[in-house]
This record gives sequence, structure tokens and C-alpha cells, in this order.
Amino acid sequence: MIAPRRWFWLILVLFAAAPPGVTSGQTALKRIAFIVESWYQYSHADVIGTRFLEGYRTGDKSYPSPLTVASVYTDAPRPNDQTRMLAARYGFRVATSVAEALLDDPRSARPRLAVDGVLIATREDLPRDRAQLPSPTPRLQVMRDVLKIMDQTGTRVPVFIDRMLAANWADSQAMVAEATRLGVPLMAGSVLPYTPLDRPAKTTGIEVGIVISGGPYWAWAHHAAELLQGFMEQRGARETGVSVIREVGRSYWSMPDRDRWGGRAFDALLASARRKSSRSPAVPEGLGPETYVVLIQYVDGARAVLALVPRAFDEAEMLVGAQHTAGTMSTGGLILQGPPFDHFGHLVHALAGFYTTGRPVVPVERTLLTTGIVILGQEARLSGGPISSPSLAISYAATRPRP
Repeated sequence: MIAPRRWFWLILVLFAAAPPGVTSGQTALKRIAFIVESWYQYSHADVIGTRFLEGYRTGDKSYPSPLTVASVYTDAPRPNDQTRMLAARYGFRVATSVAEALLDDPRSARPRLAVDGVLIATREDLPRDRAQLPSPTPRLQVMRDVLKIMDQTGTRVPVFIDRMLAANWADSQAMVAEATRLGVPLMAGSVLPYTPLDRPAKTTGIEVGIVISGGPYWAWAHHAAELLQGFMEQRGARETGVSVIREVGRSYWSMPDRDRWGGRAFDALLASARRKSSRSPAVPEGLGPETYVVLIQYVDGARAVLALVPRAFDEAEMLVGAQHTAGTMSTGGLILQGPPFDHFGHLVHALAGFYTTGRPVVPVERTLLTTGIVILGQEARLSGGPISSPSLAISYAATRPRP
């Protein structure tokens, strides 16, 4: 029997370790259905799901997870898929359909929802030869299956979509609109806005914000755009969205108004990167045609540059900087951790709050905006001209970074 004094200290420790929205009185783990492409080592299903099952870290703090994996449905399992092996170890169900992952008995006349939340991490990259996938995309179809089940059962549970919404702009808007209409809590996005910068950049008085990634556009643009938007939100209490997008590629280096588009800070960021070669990354020759530079004009007059320069530096490094209204500039960034990718603990910490309370930690409108920036940025490259779209004038309350 534990003495009363020891009970007091045990409760105090458990409360101090609780993720956002979790109190010491909550003991039942929230059961999450995973709808994923495949669960293999270091896949997104793995780096998120294993932390649900075993707990996670953020920096030097460790947390027992208030979440667990209830079921897993893989829509395209790879040869190295580990779902069944992990199910035997941890006791979750292996489903053969979305309905089987969410319901207690899909064959019943009155099936009931058997989970407390849904995580969608199916793979949906931008096509490399056109701006977007045809509609409806597989991601929209999965989301509609989930929403249909919730509508039929009369139950609403939180849904998180890993990375961008859909690789089609109209489908992305439809996903948010349909979830909102049914009252389903929805959150989406990349791990990067939750990952603290190794070298923070100044966020006050942003005139031009810049994020530069070393990865290819089709795979990394949504991560870079999410990091950029999280940074740009710090300029005010409310985001009002984007008015015009232009993609200029390597001609960015010869633009006559380049300084107005963050030229000095851009060069300083590239100079600070861990280079792939001895050649200066500030010189456009040699950077390759795969270099993307997307210029983003915000409704409120702020500007931003989203750049992907794969030949300049390693894709694990993300550069963040700004030119400020006072004429100054700041630079920063982060280097993503390698295996076991502990920076995903920050995302899992946010998801713990979301699934526990049912309230998104970050508005889904942020990821809707970043999805539009990425898709229309590629469309602007293919069309060769600027794109002005009223659908990008997305307004939402800005998210303040957690202390």
C-alpha cells in the first residue's frame, strides 16, 4: 500500500508530465484509427504511431502518451510493411477497409464508431509533370469515407491529416468545407511548424519572410510552406491570406526589384547553409532547373519568398529569415534530426492536445492556405505568369507559439 504522502508526490509528477488538455484524472487512452499508405520503419505512420504507443519526447522532456493506436488500415502496403508484426506486439486491429478501421462491426445493421479519433497519413504527393492531381484525389475519397461513417453513426471525433490536404486545390477546399458542415474537428499539416528553430529569426516587423529548403519541390514544398506560414503568422493577430503568387525560378537572382523581395536576407541565408559543394550557392548558375522561387504577396501588403534549391544544400536543413520594416534583417533555421526523428515528438504533443480536447491546436485554415500556395505556386511555374486567386484570401486567427 502506498502511503498518503507518496500518493501526493506521484499525482504531482503525473500532472506535471501531462500533455496539453490532459489532466491527472484522465487515465483512459484515446483510441486512434490510423489510415495510412504503409507502416514501415521511419515512415510517417511509424514516427507518429510509435510515439502514440510508447510515449514521446520534446527536447529534454518525456511524456507518457494519452493516445494509442486502435486500428490500422494500409491502403498500399509496401514489401517491408510491419503492420501485422506491430499489431501482434501492441494489440491493435489490422483493418481491411476504412469502415473496418473505424467501426466496431461494419456488418451490423447499426454499427458504432469504435475510435476516439482518426489520423490520415496516406501518400499524396504533387505530380511532377503538372500542377495538381485530377479530382477527386485519393485523399479526398478517404476523407469522404471517414465523414460518411461519422454521419451515419451520428458521432464526431477529431481528424488529423498528415502533411498537405490534397494534391488538388478544389479538393482541399472541399475537405475543409465538408468537415466544417458536419461539425467534425479537423487539423492538418507538417511537423515543421511545431519544431523549434535551432537558430530563431526575429518575428517582429516582418516585411519579407523567407524560407529556403534543400529538398525537391514535389516532396518538400508543403513542409517549407508550413514553416513559412507559421513564421509569417507572427506579424499580426489575424491572417488575411494571399492575393498574388508568382514563380520566378533562377531569374530571381536578376530581378531589378530583388531587394524588395528579400534579396539581402536570401543571400545571407544561402551563405550560412551547409553546402553540398564548394561552389557559392548565392550564384544561380549550377543550381539547376529544379530550383523553385515562389513570390507570395499577402493581402495586408506583407511579402514572402518560398524557395526550393536542391543542389545548394542538404534537404535536412531549413533556412528561415526576414527583412524587417526598420531596414534590418535576421536569419535562422533548423537542421532536422535523423533517426529516430525525435522532432516528431513536438507534433505528437500537439496531437495529444487535439485528440484529447477535440479543439485544433492550429486552425486547419493554415494548412488550407499552405496547400493552395504550394499547388498554385507550381501552377504559376507551368503557366509562366502570376496567379491571383480570391480563394487564397483565407482569414483566420493567428497561432501564437507555445512558450
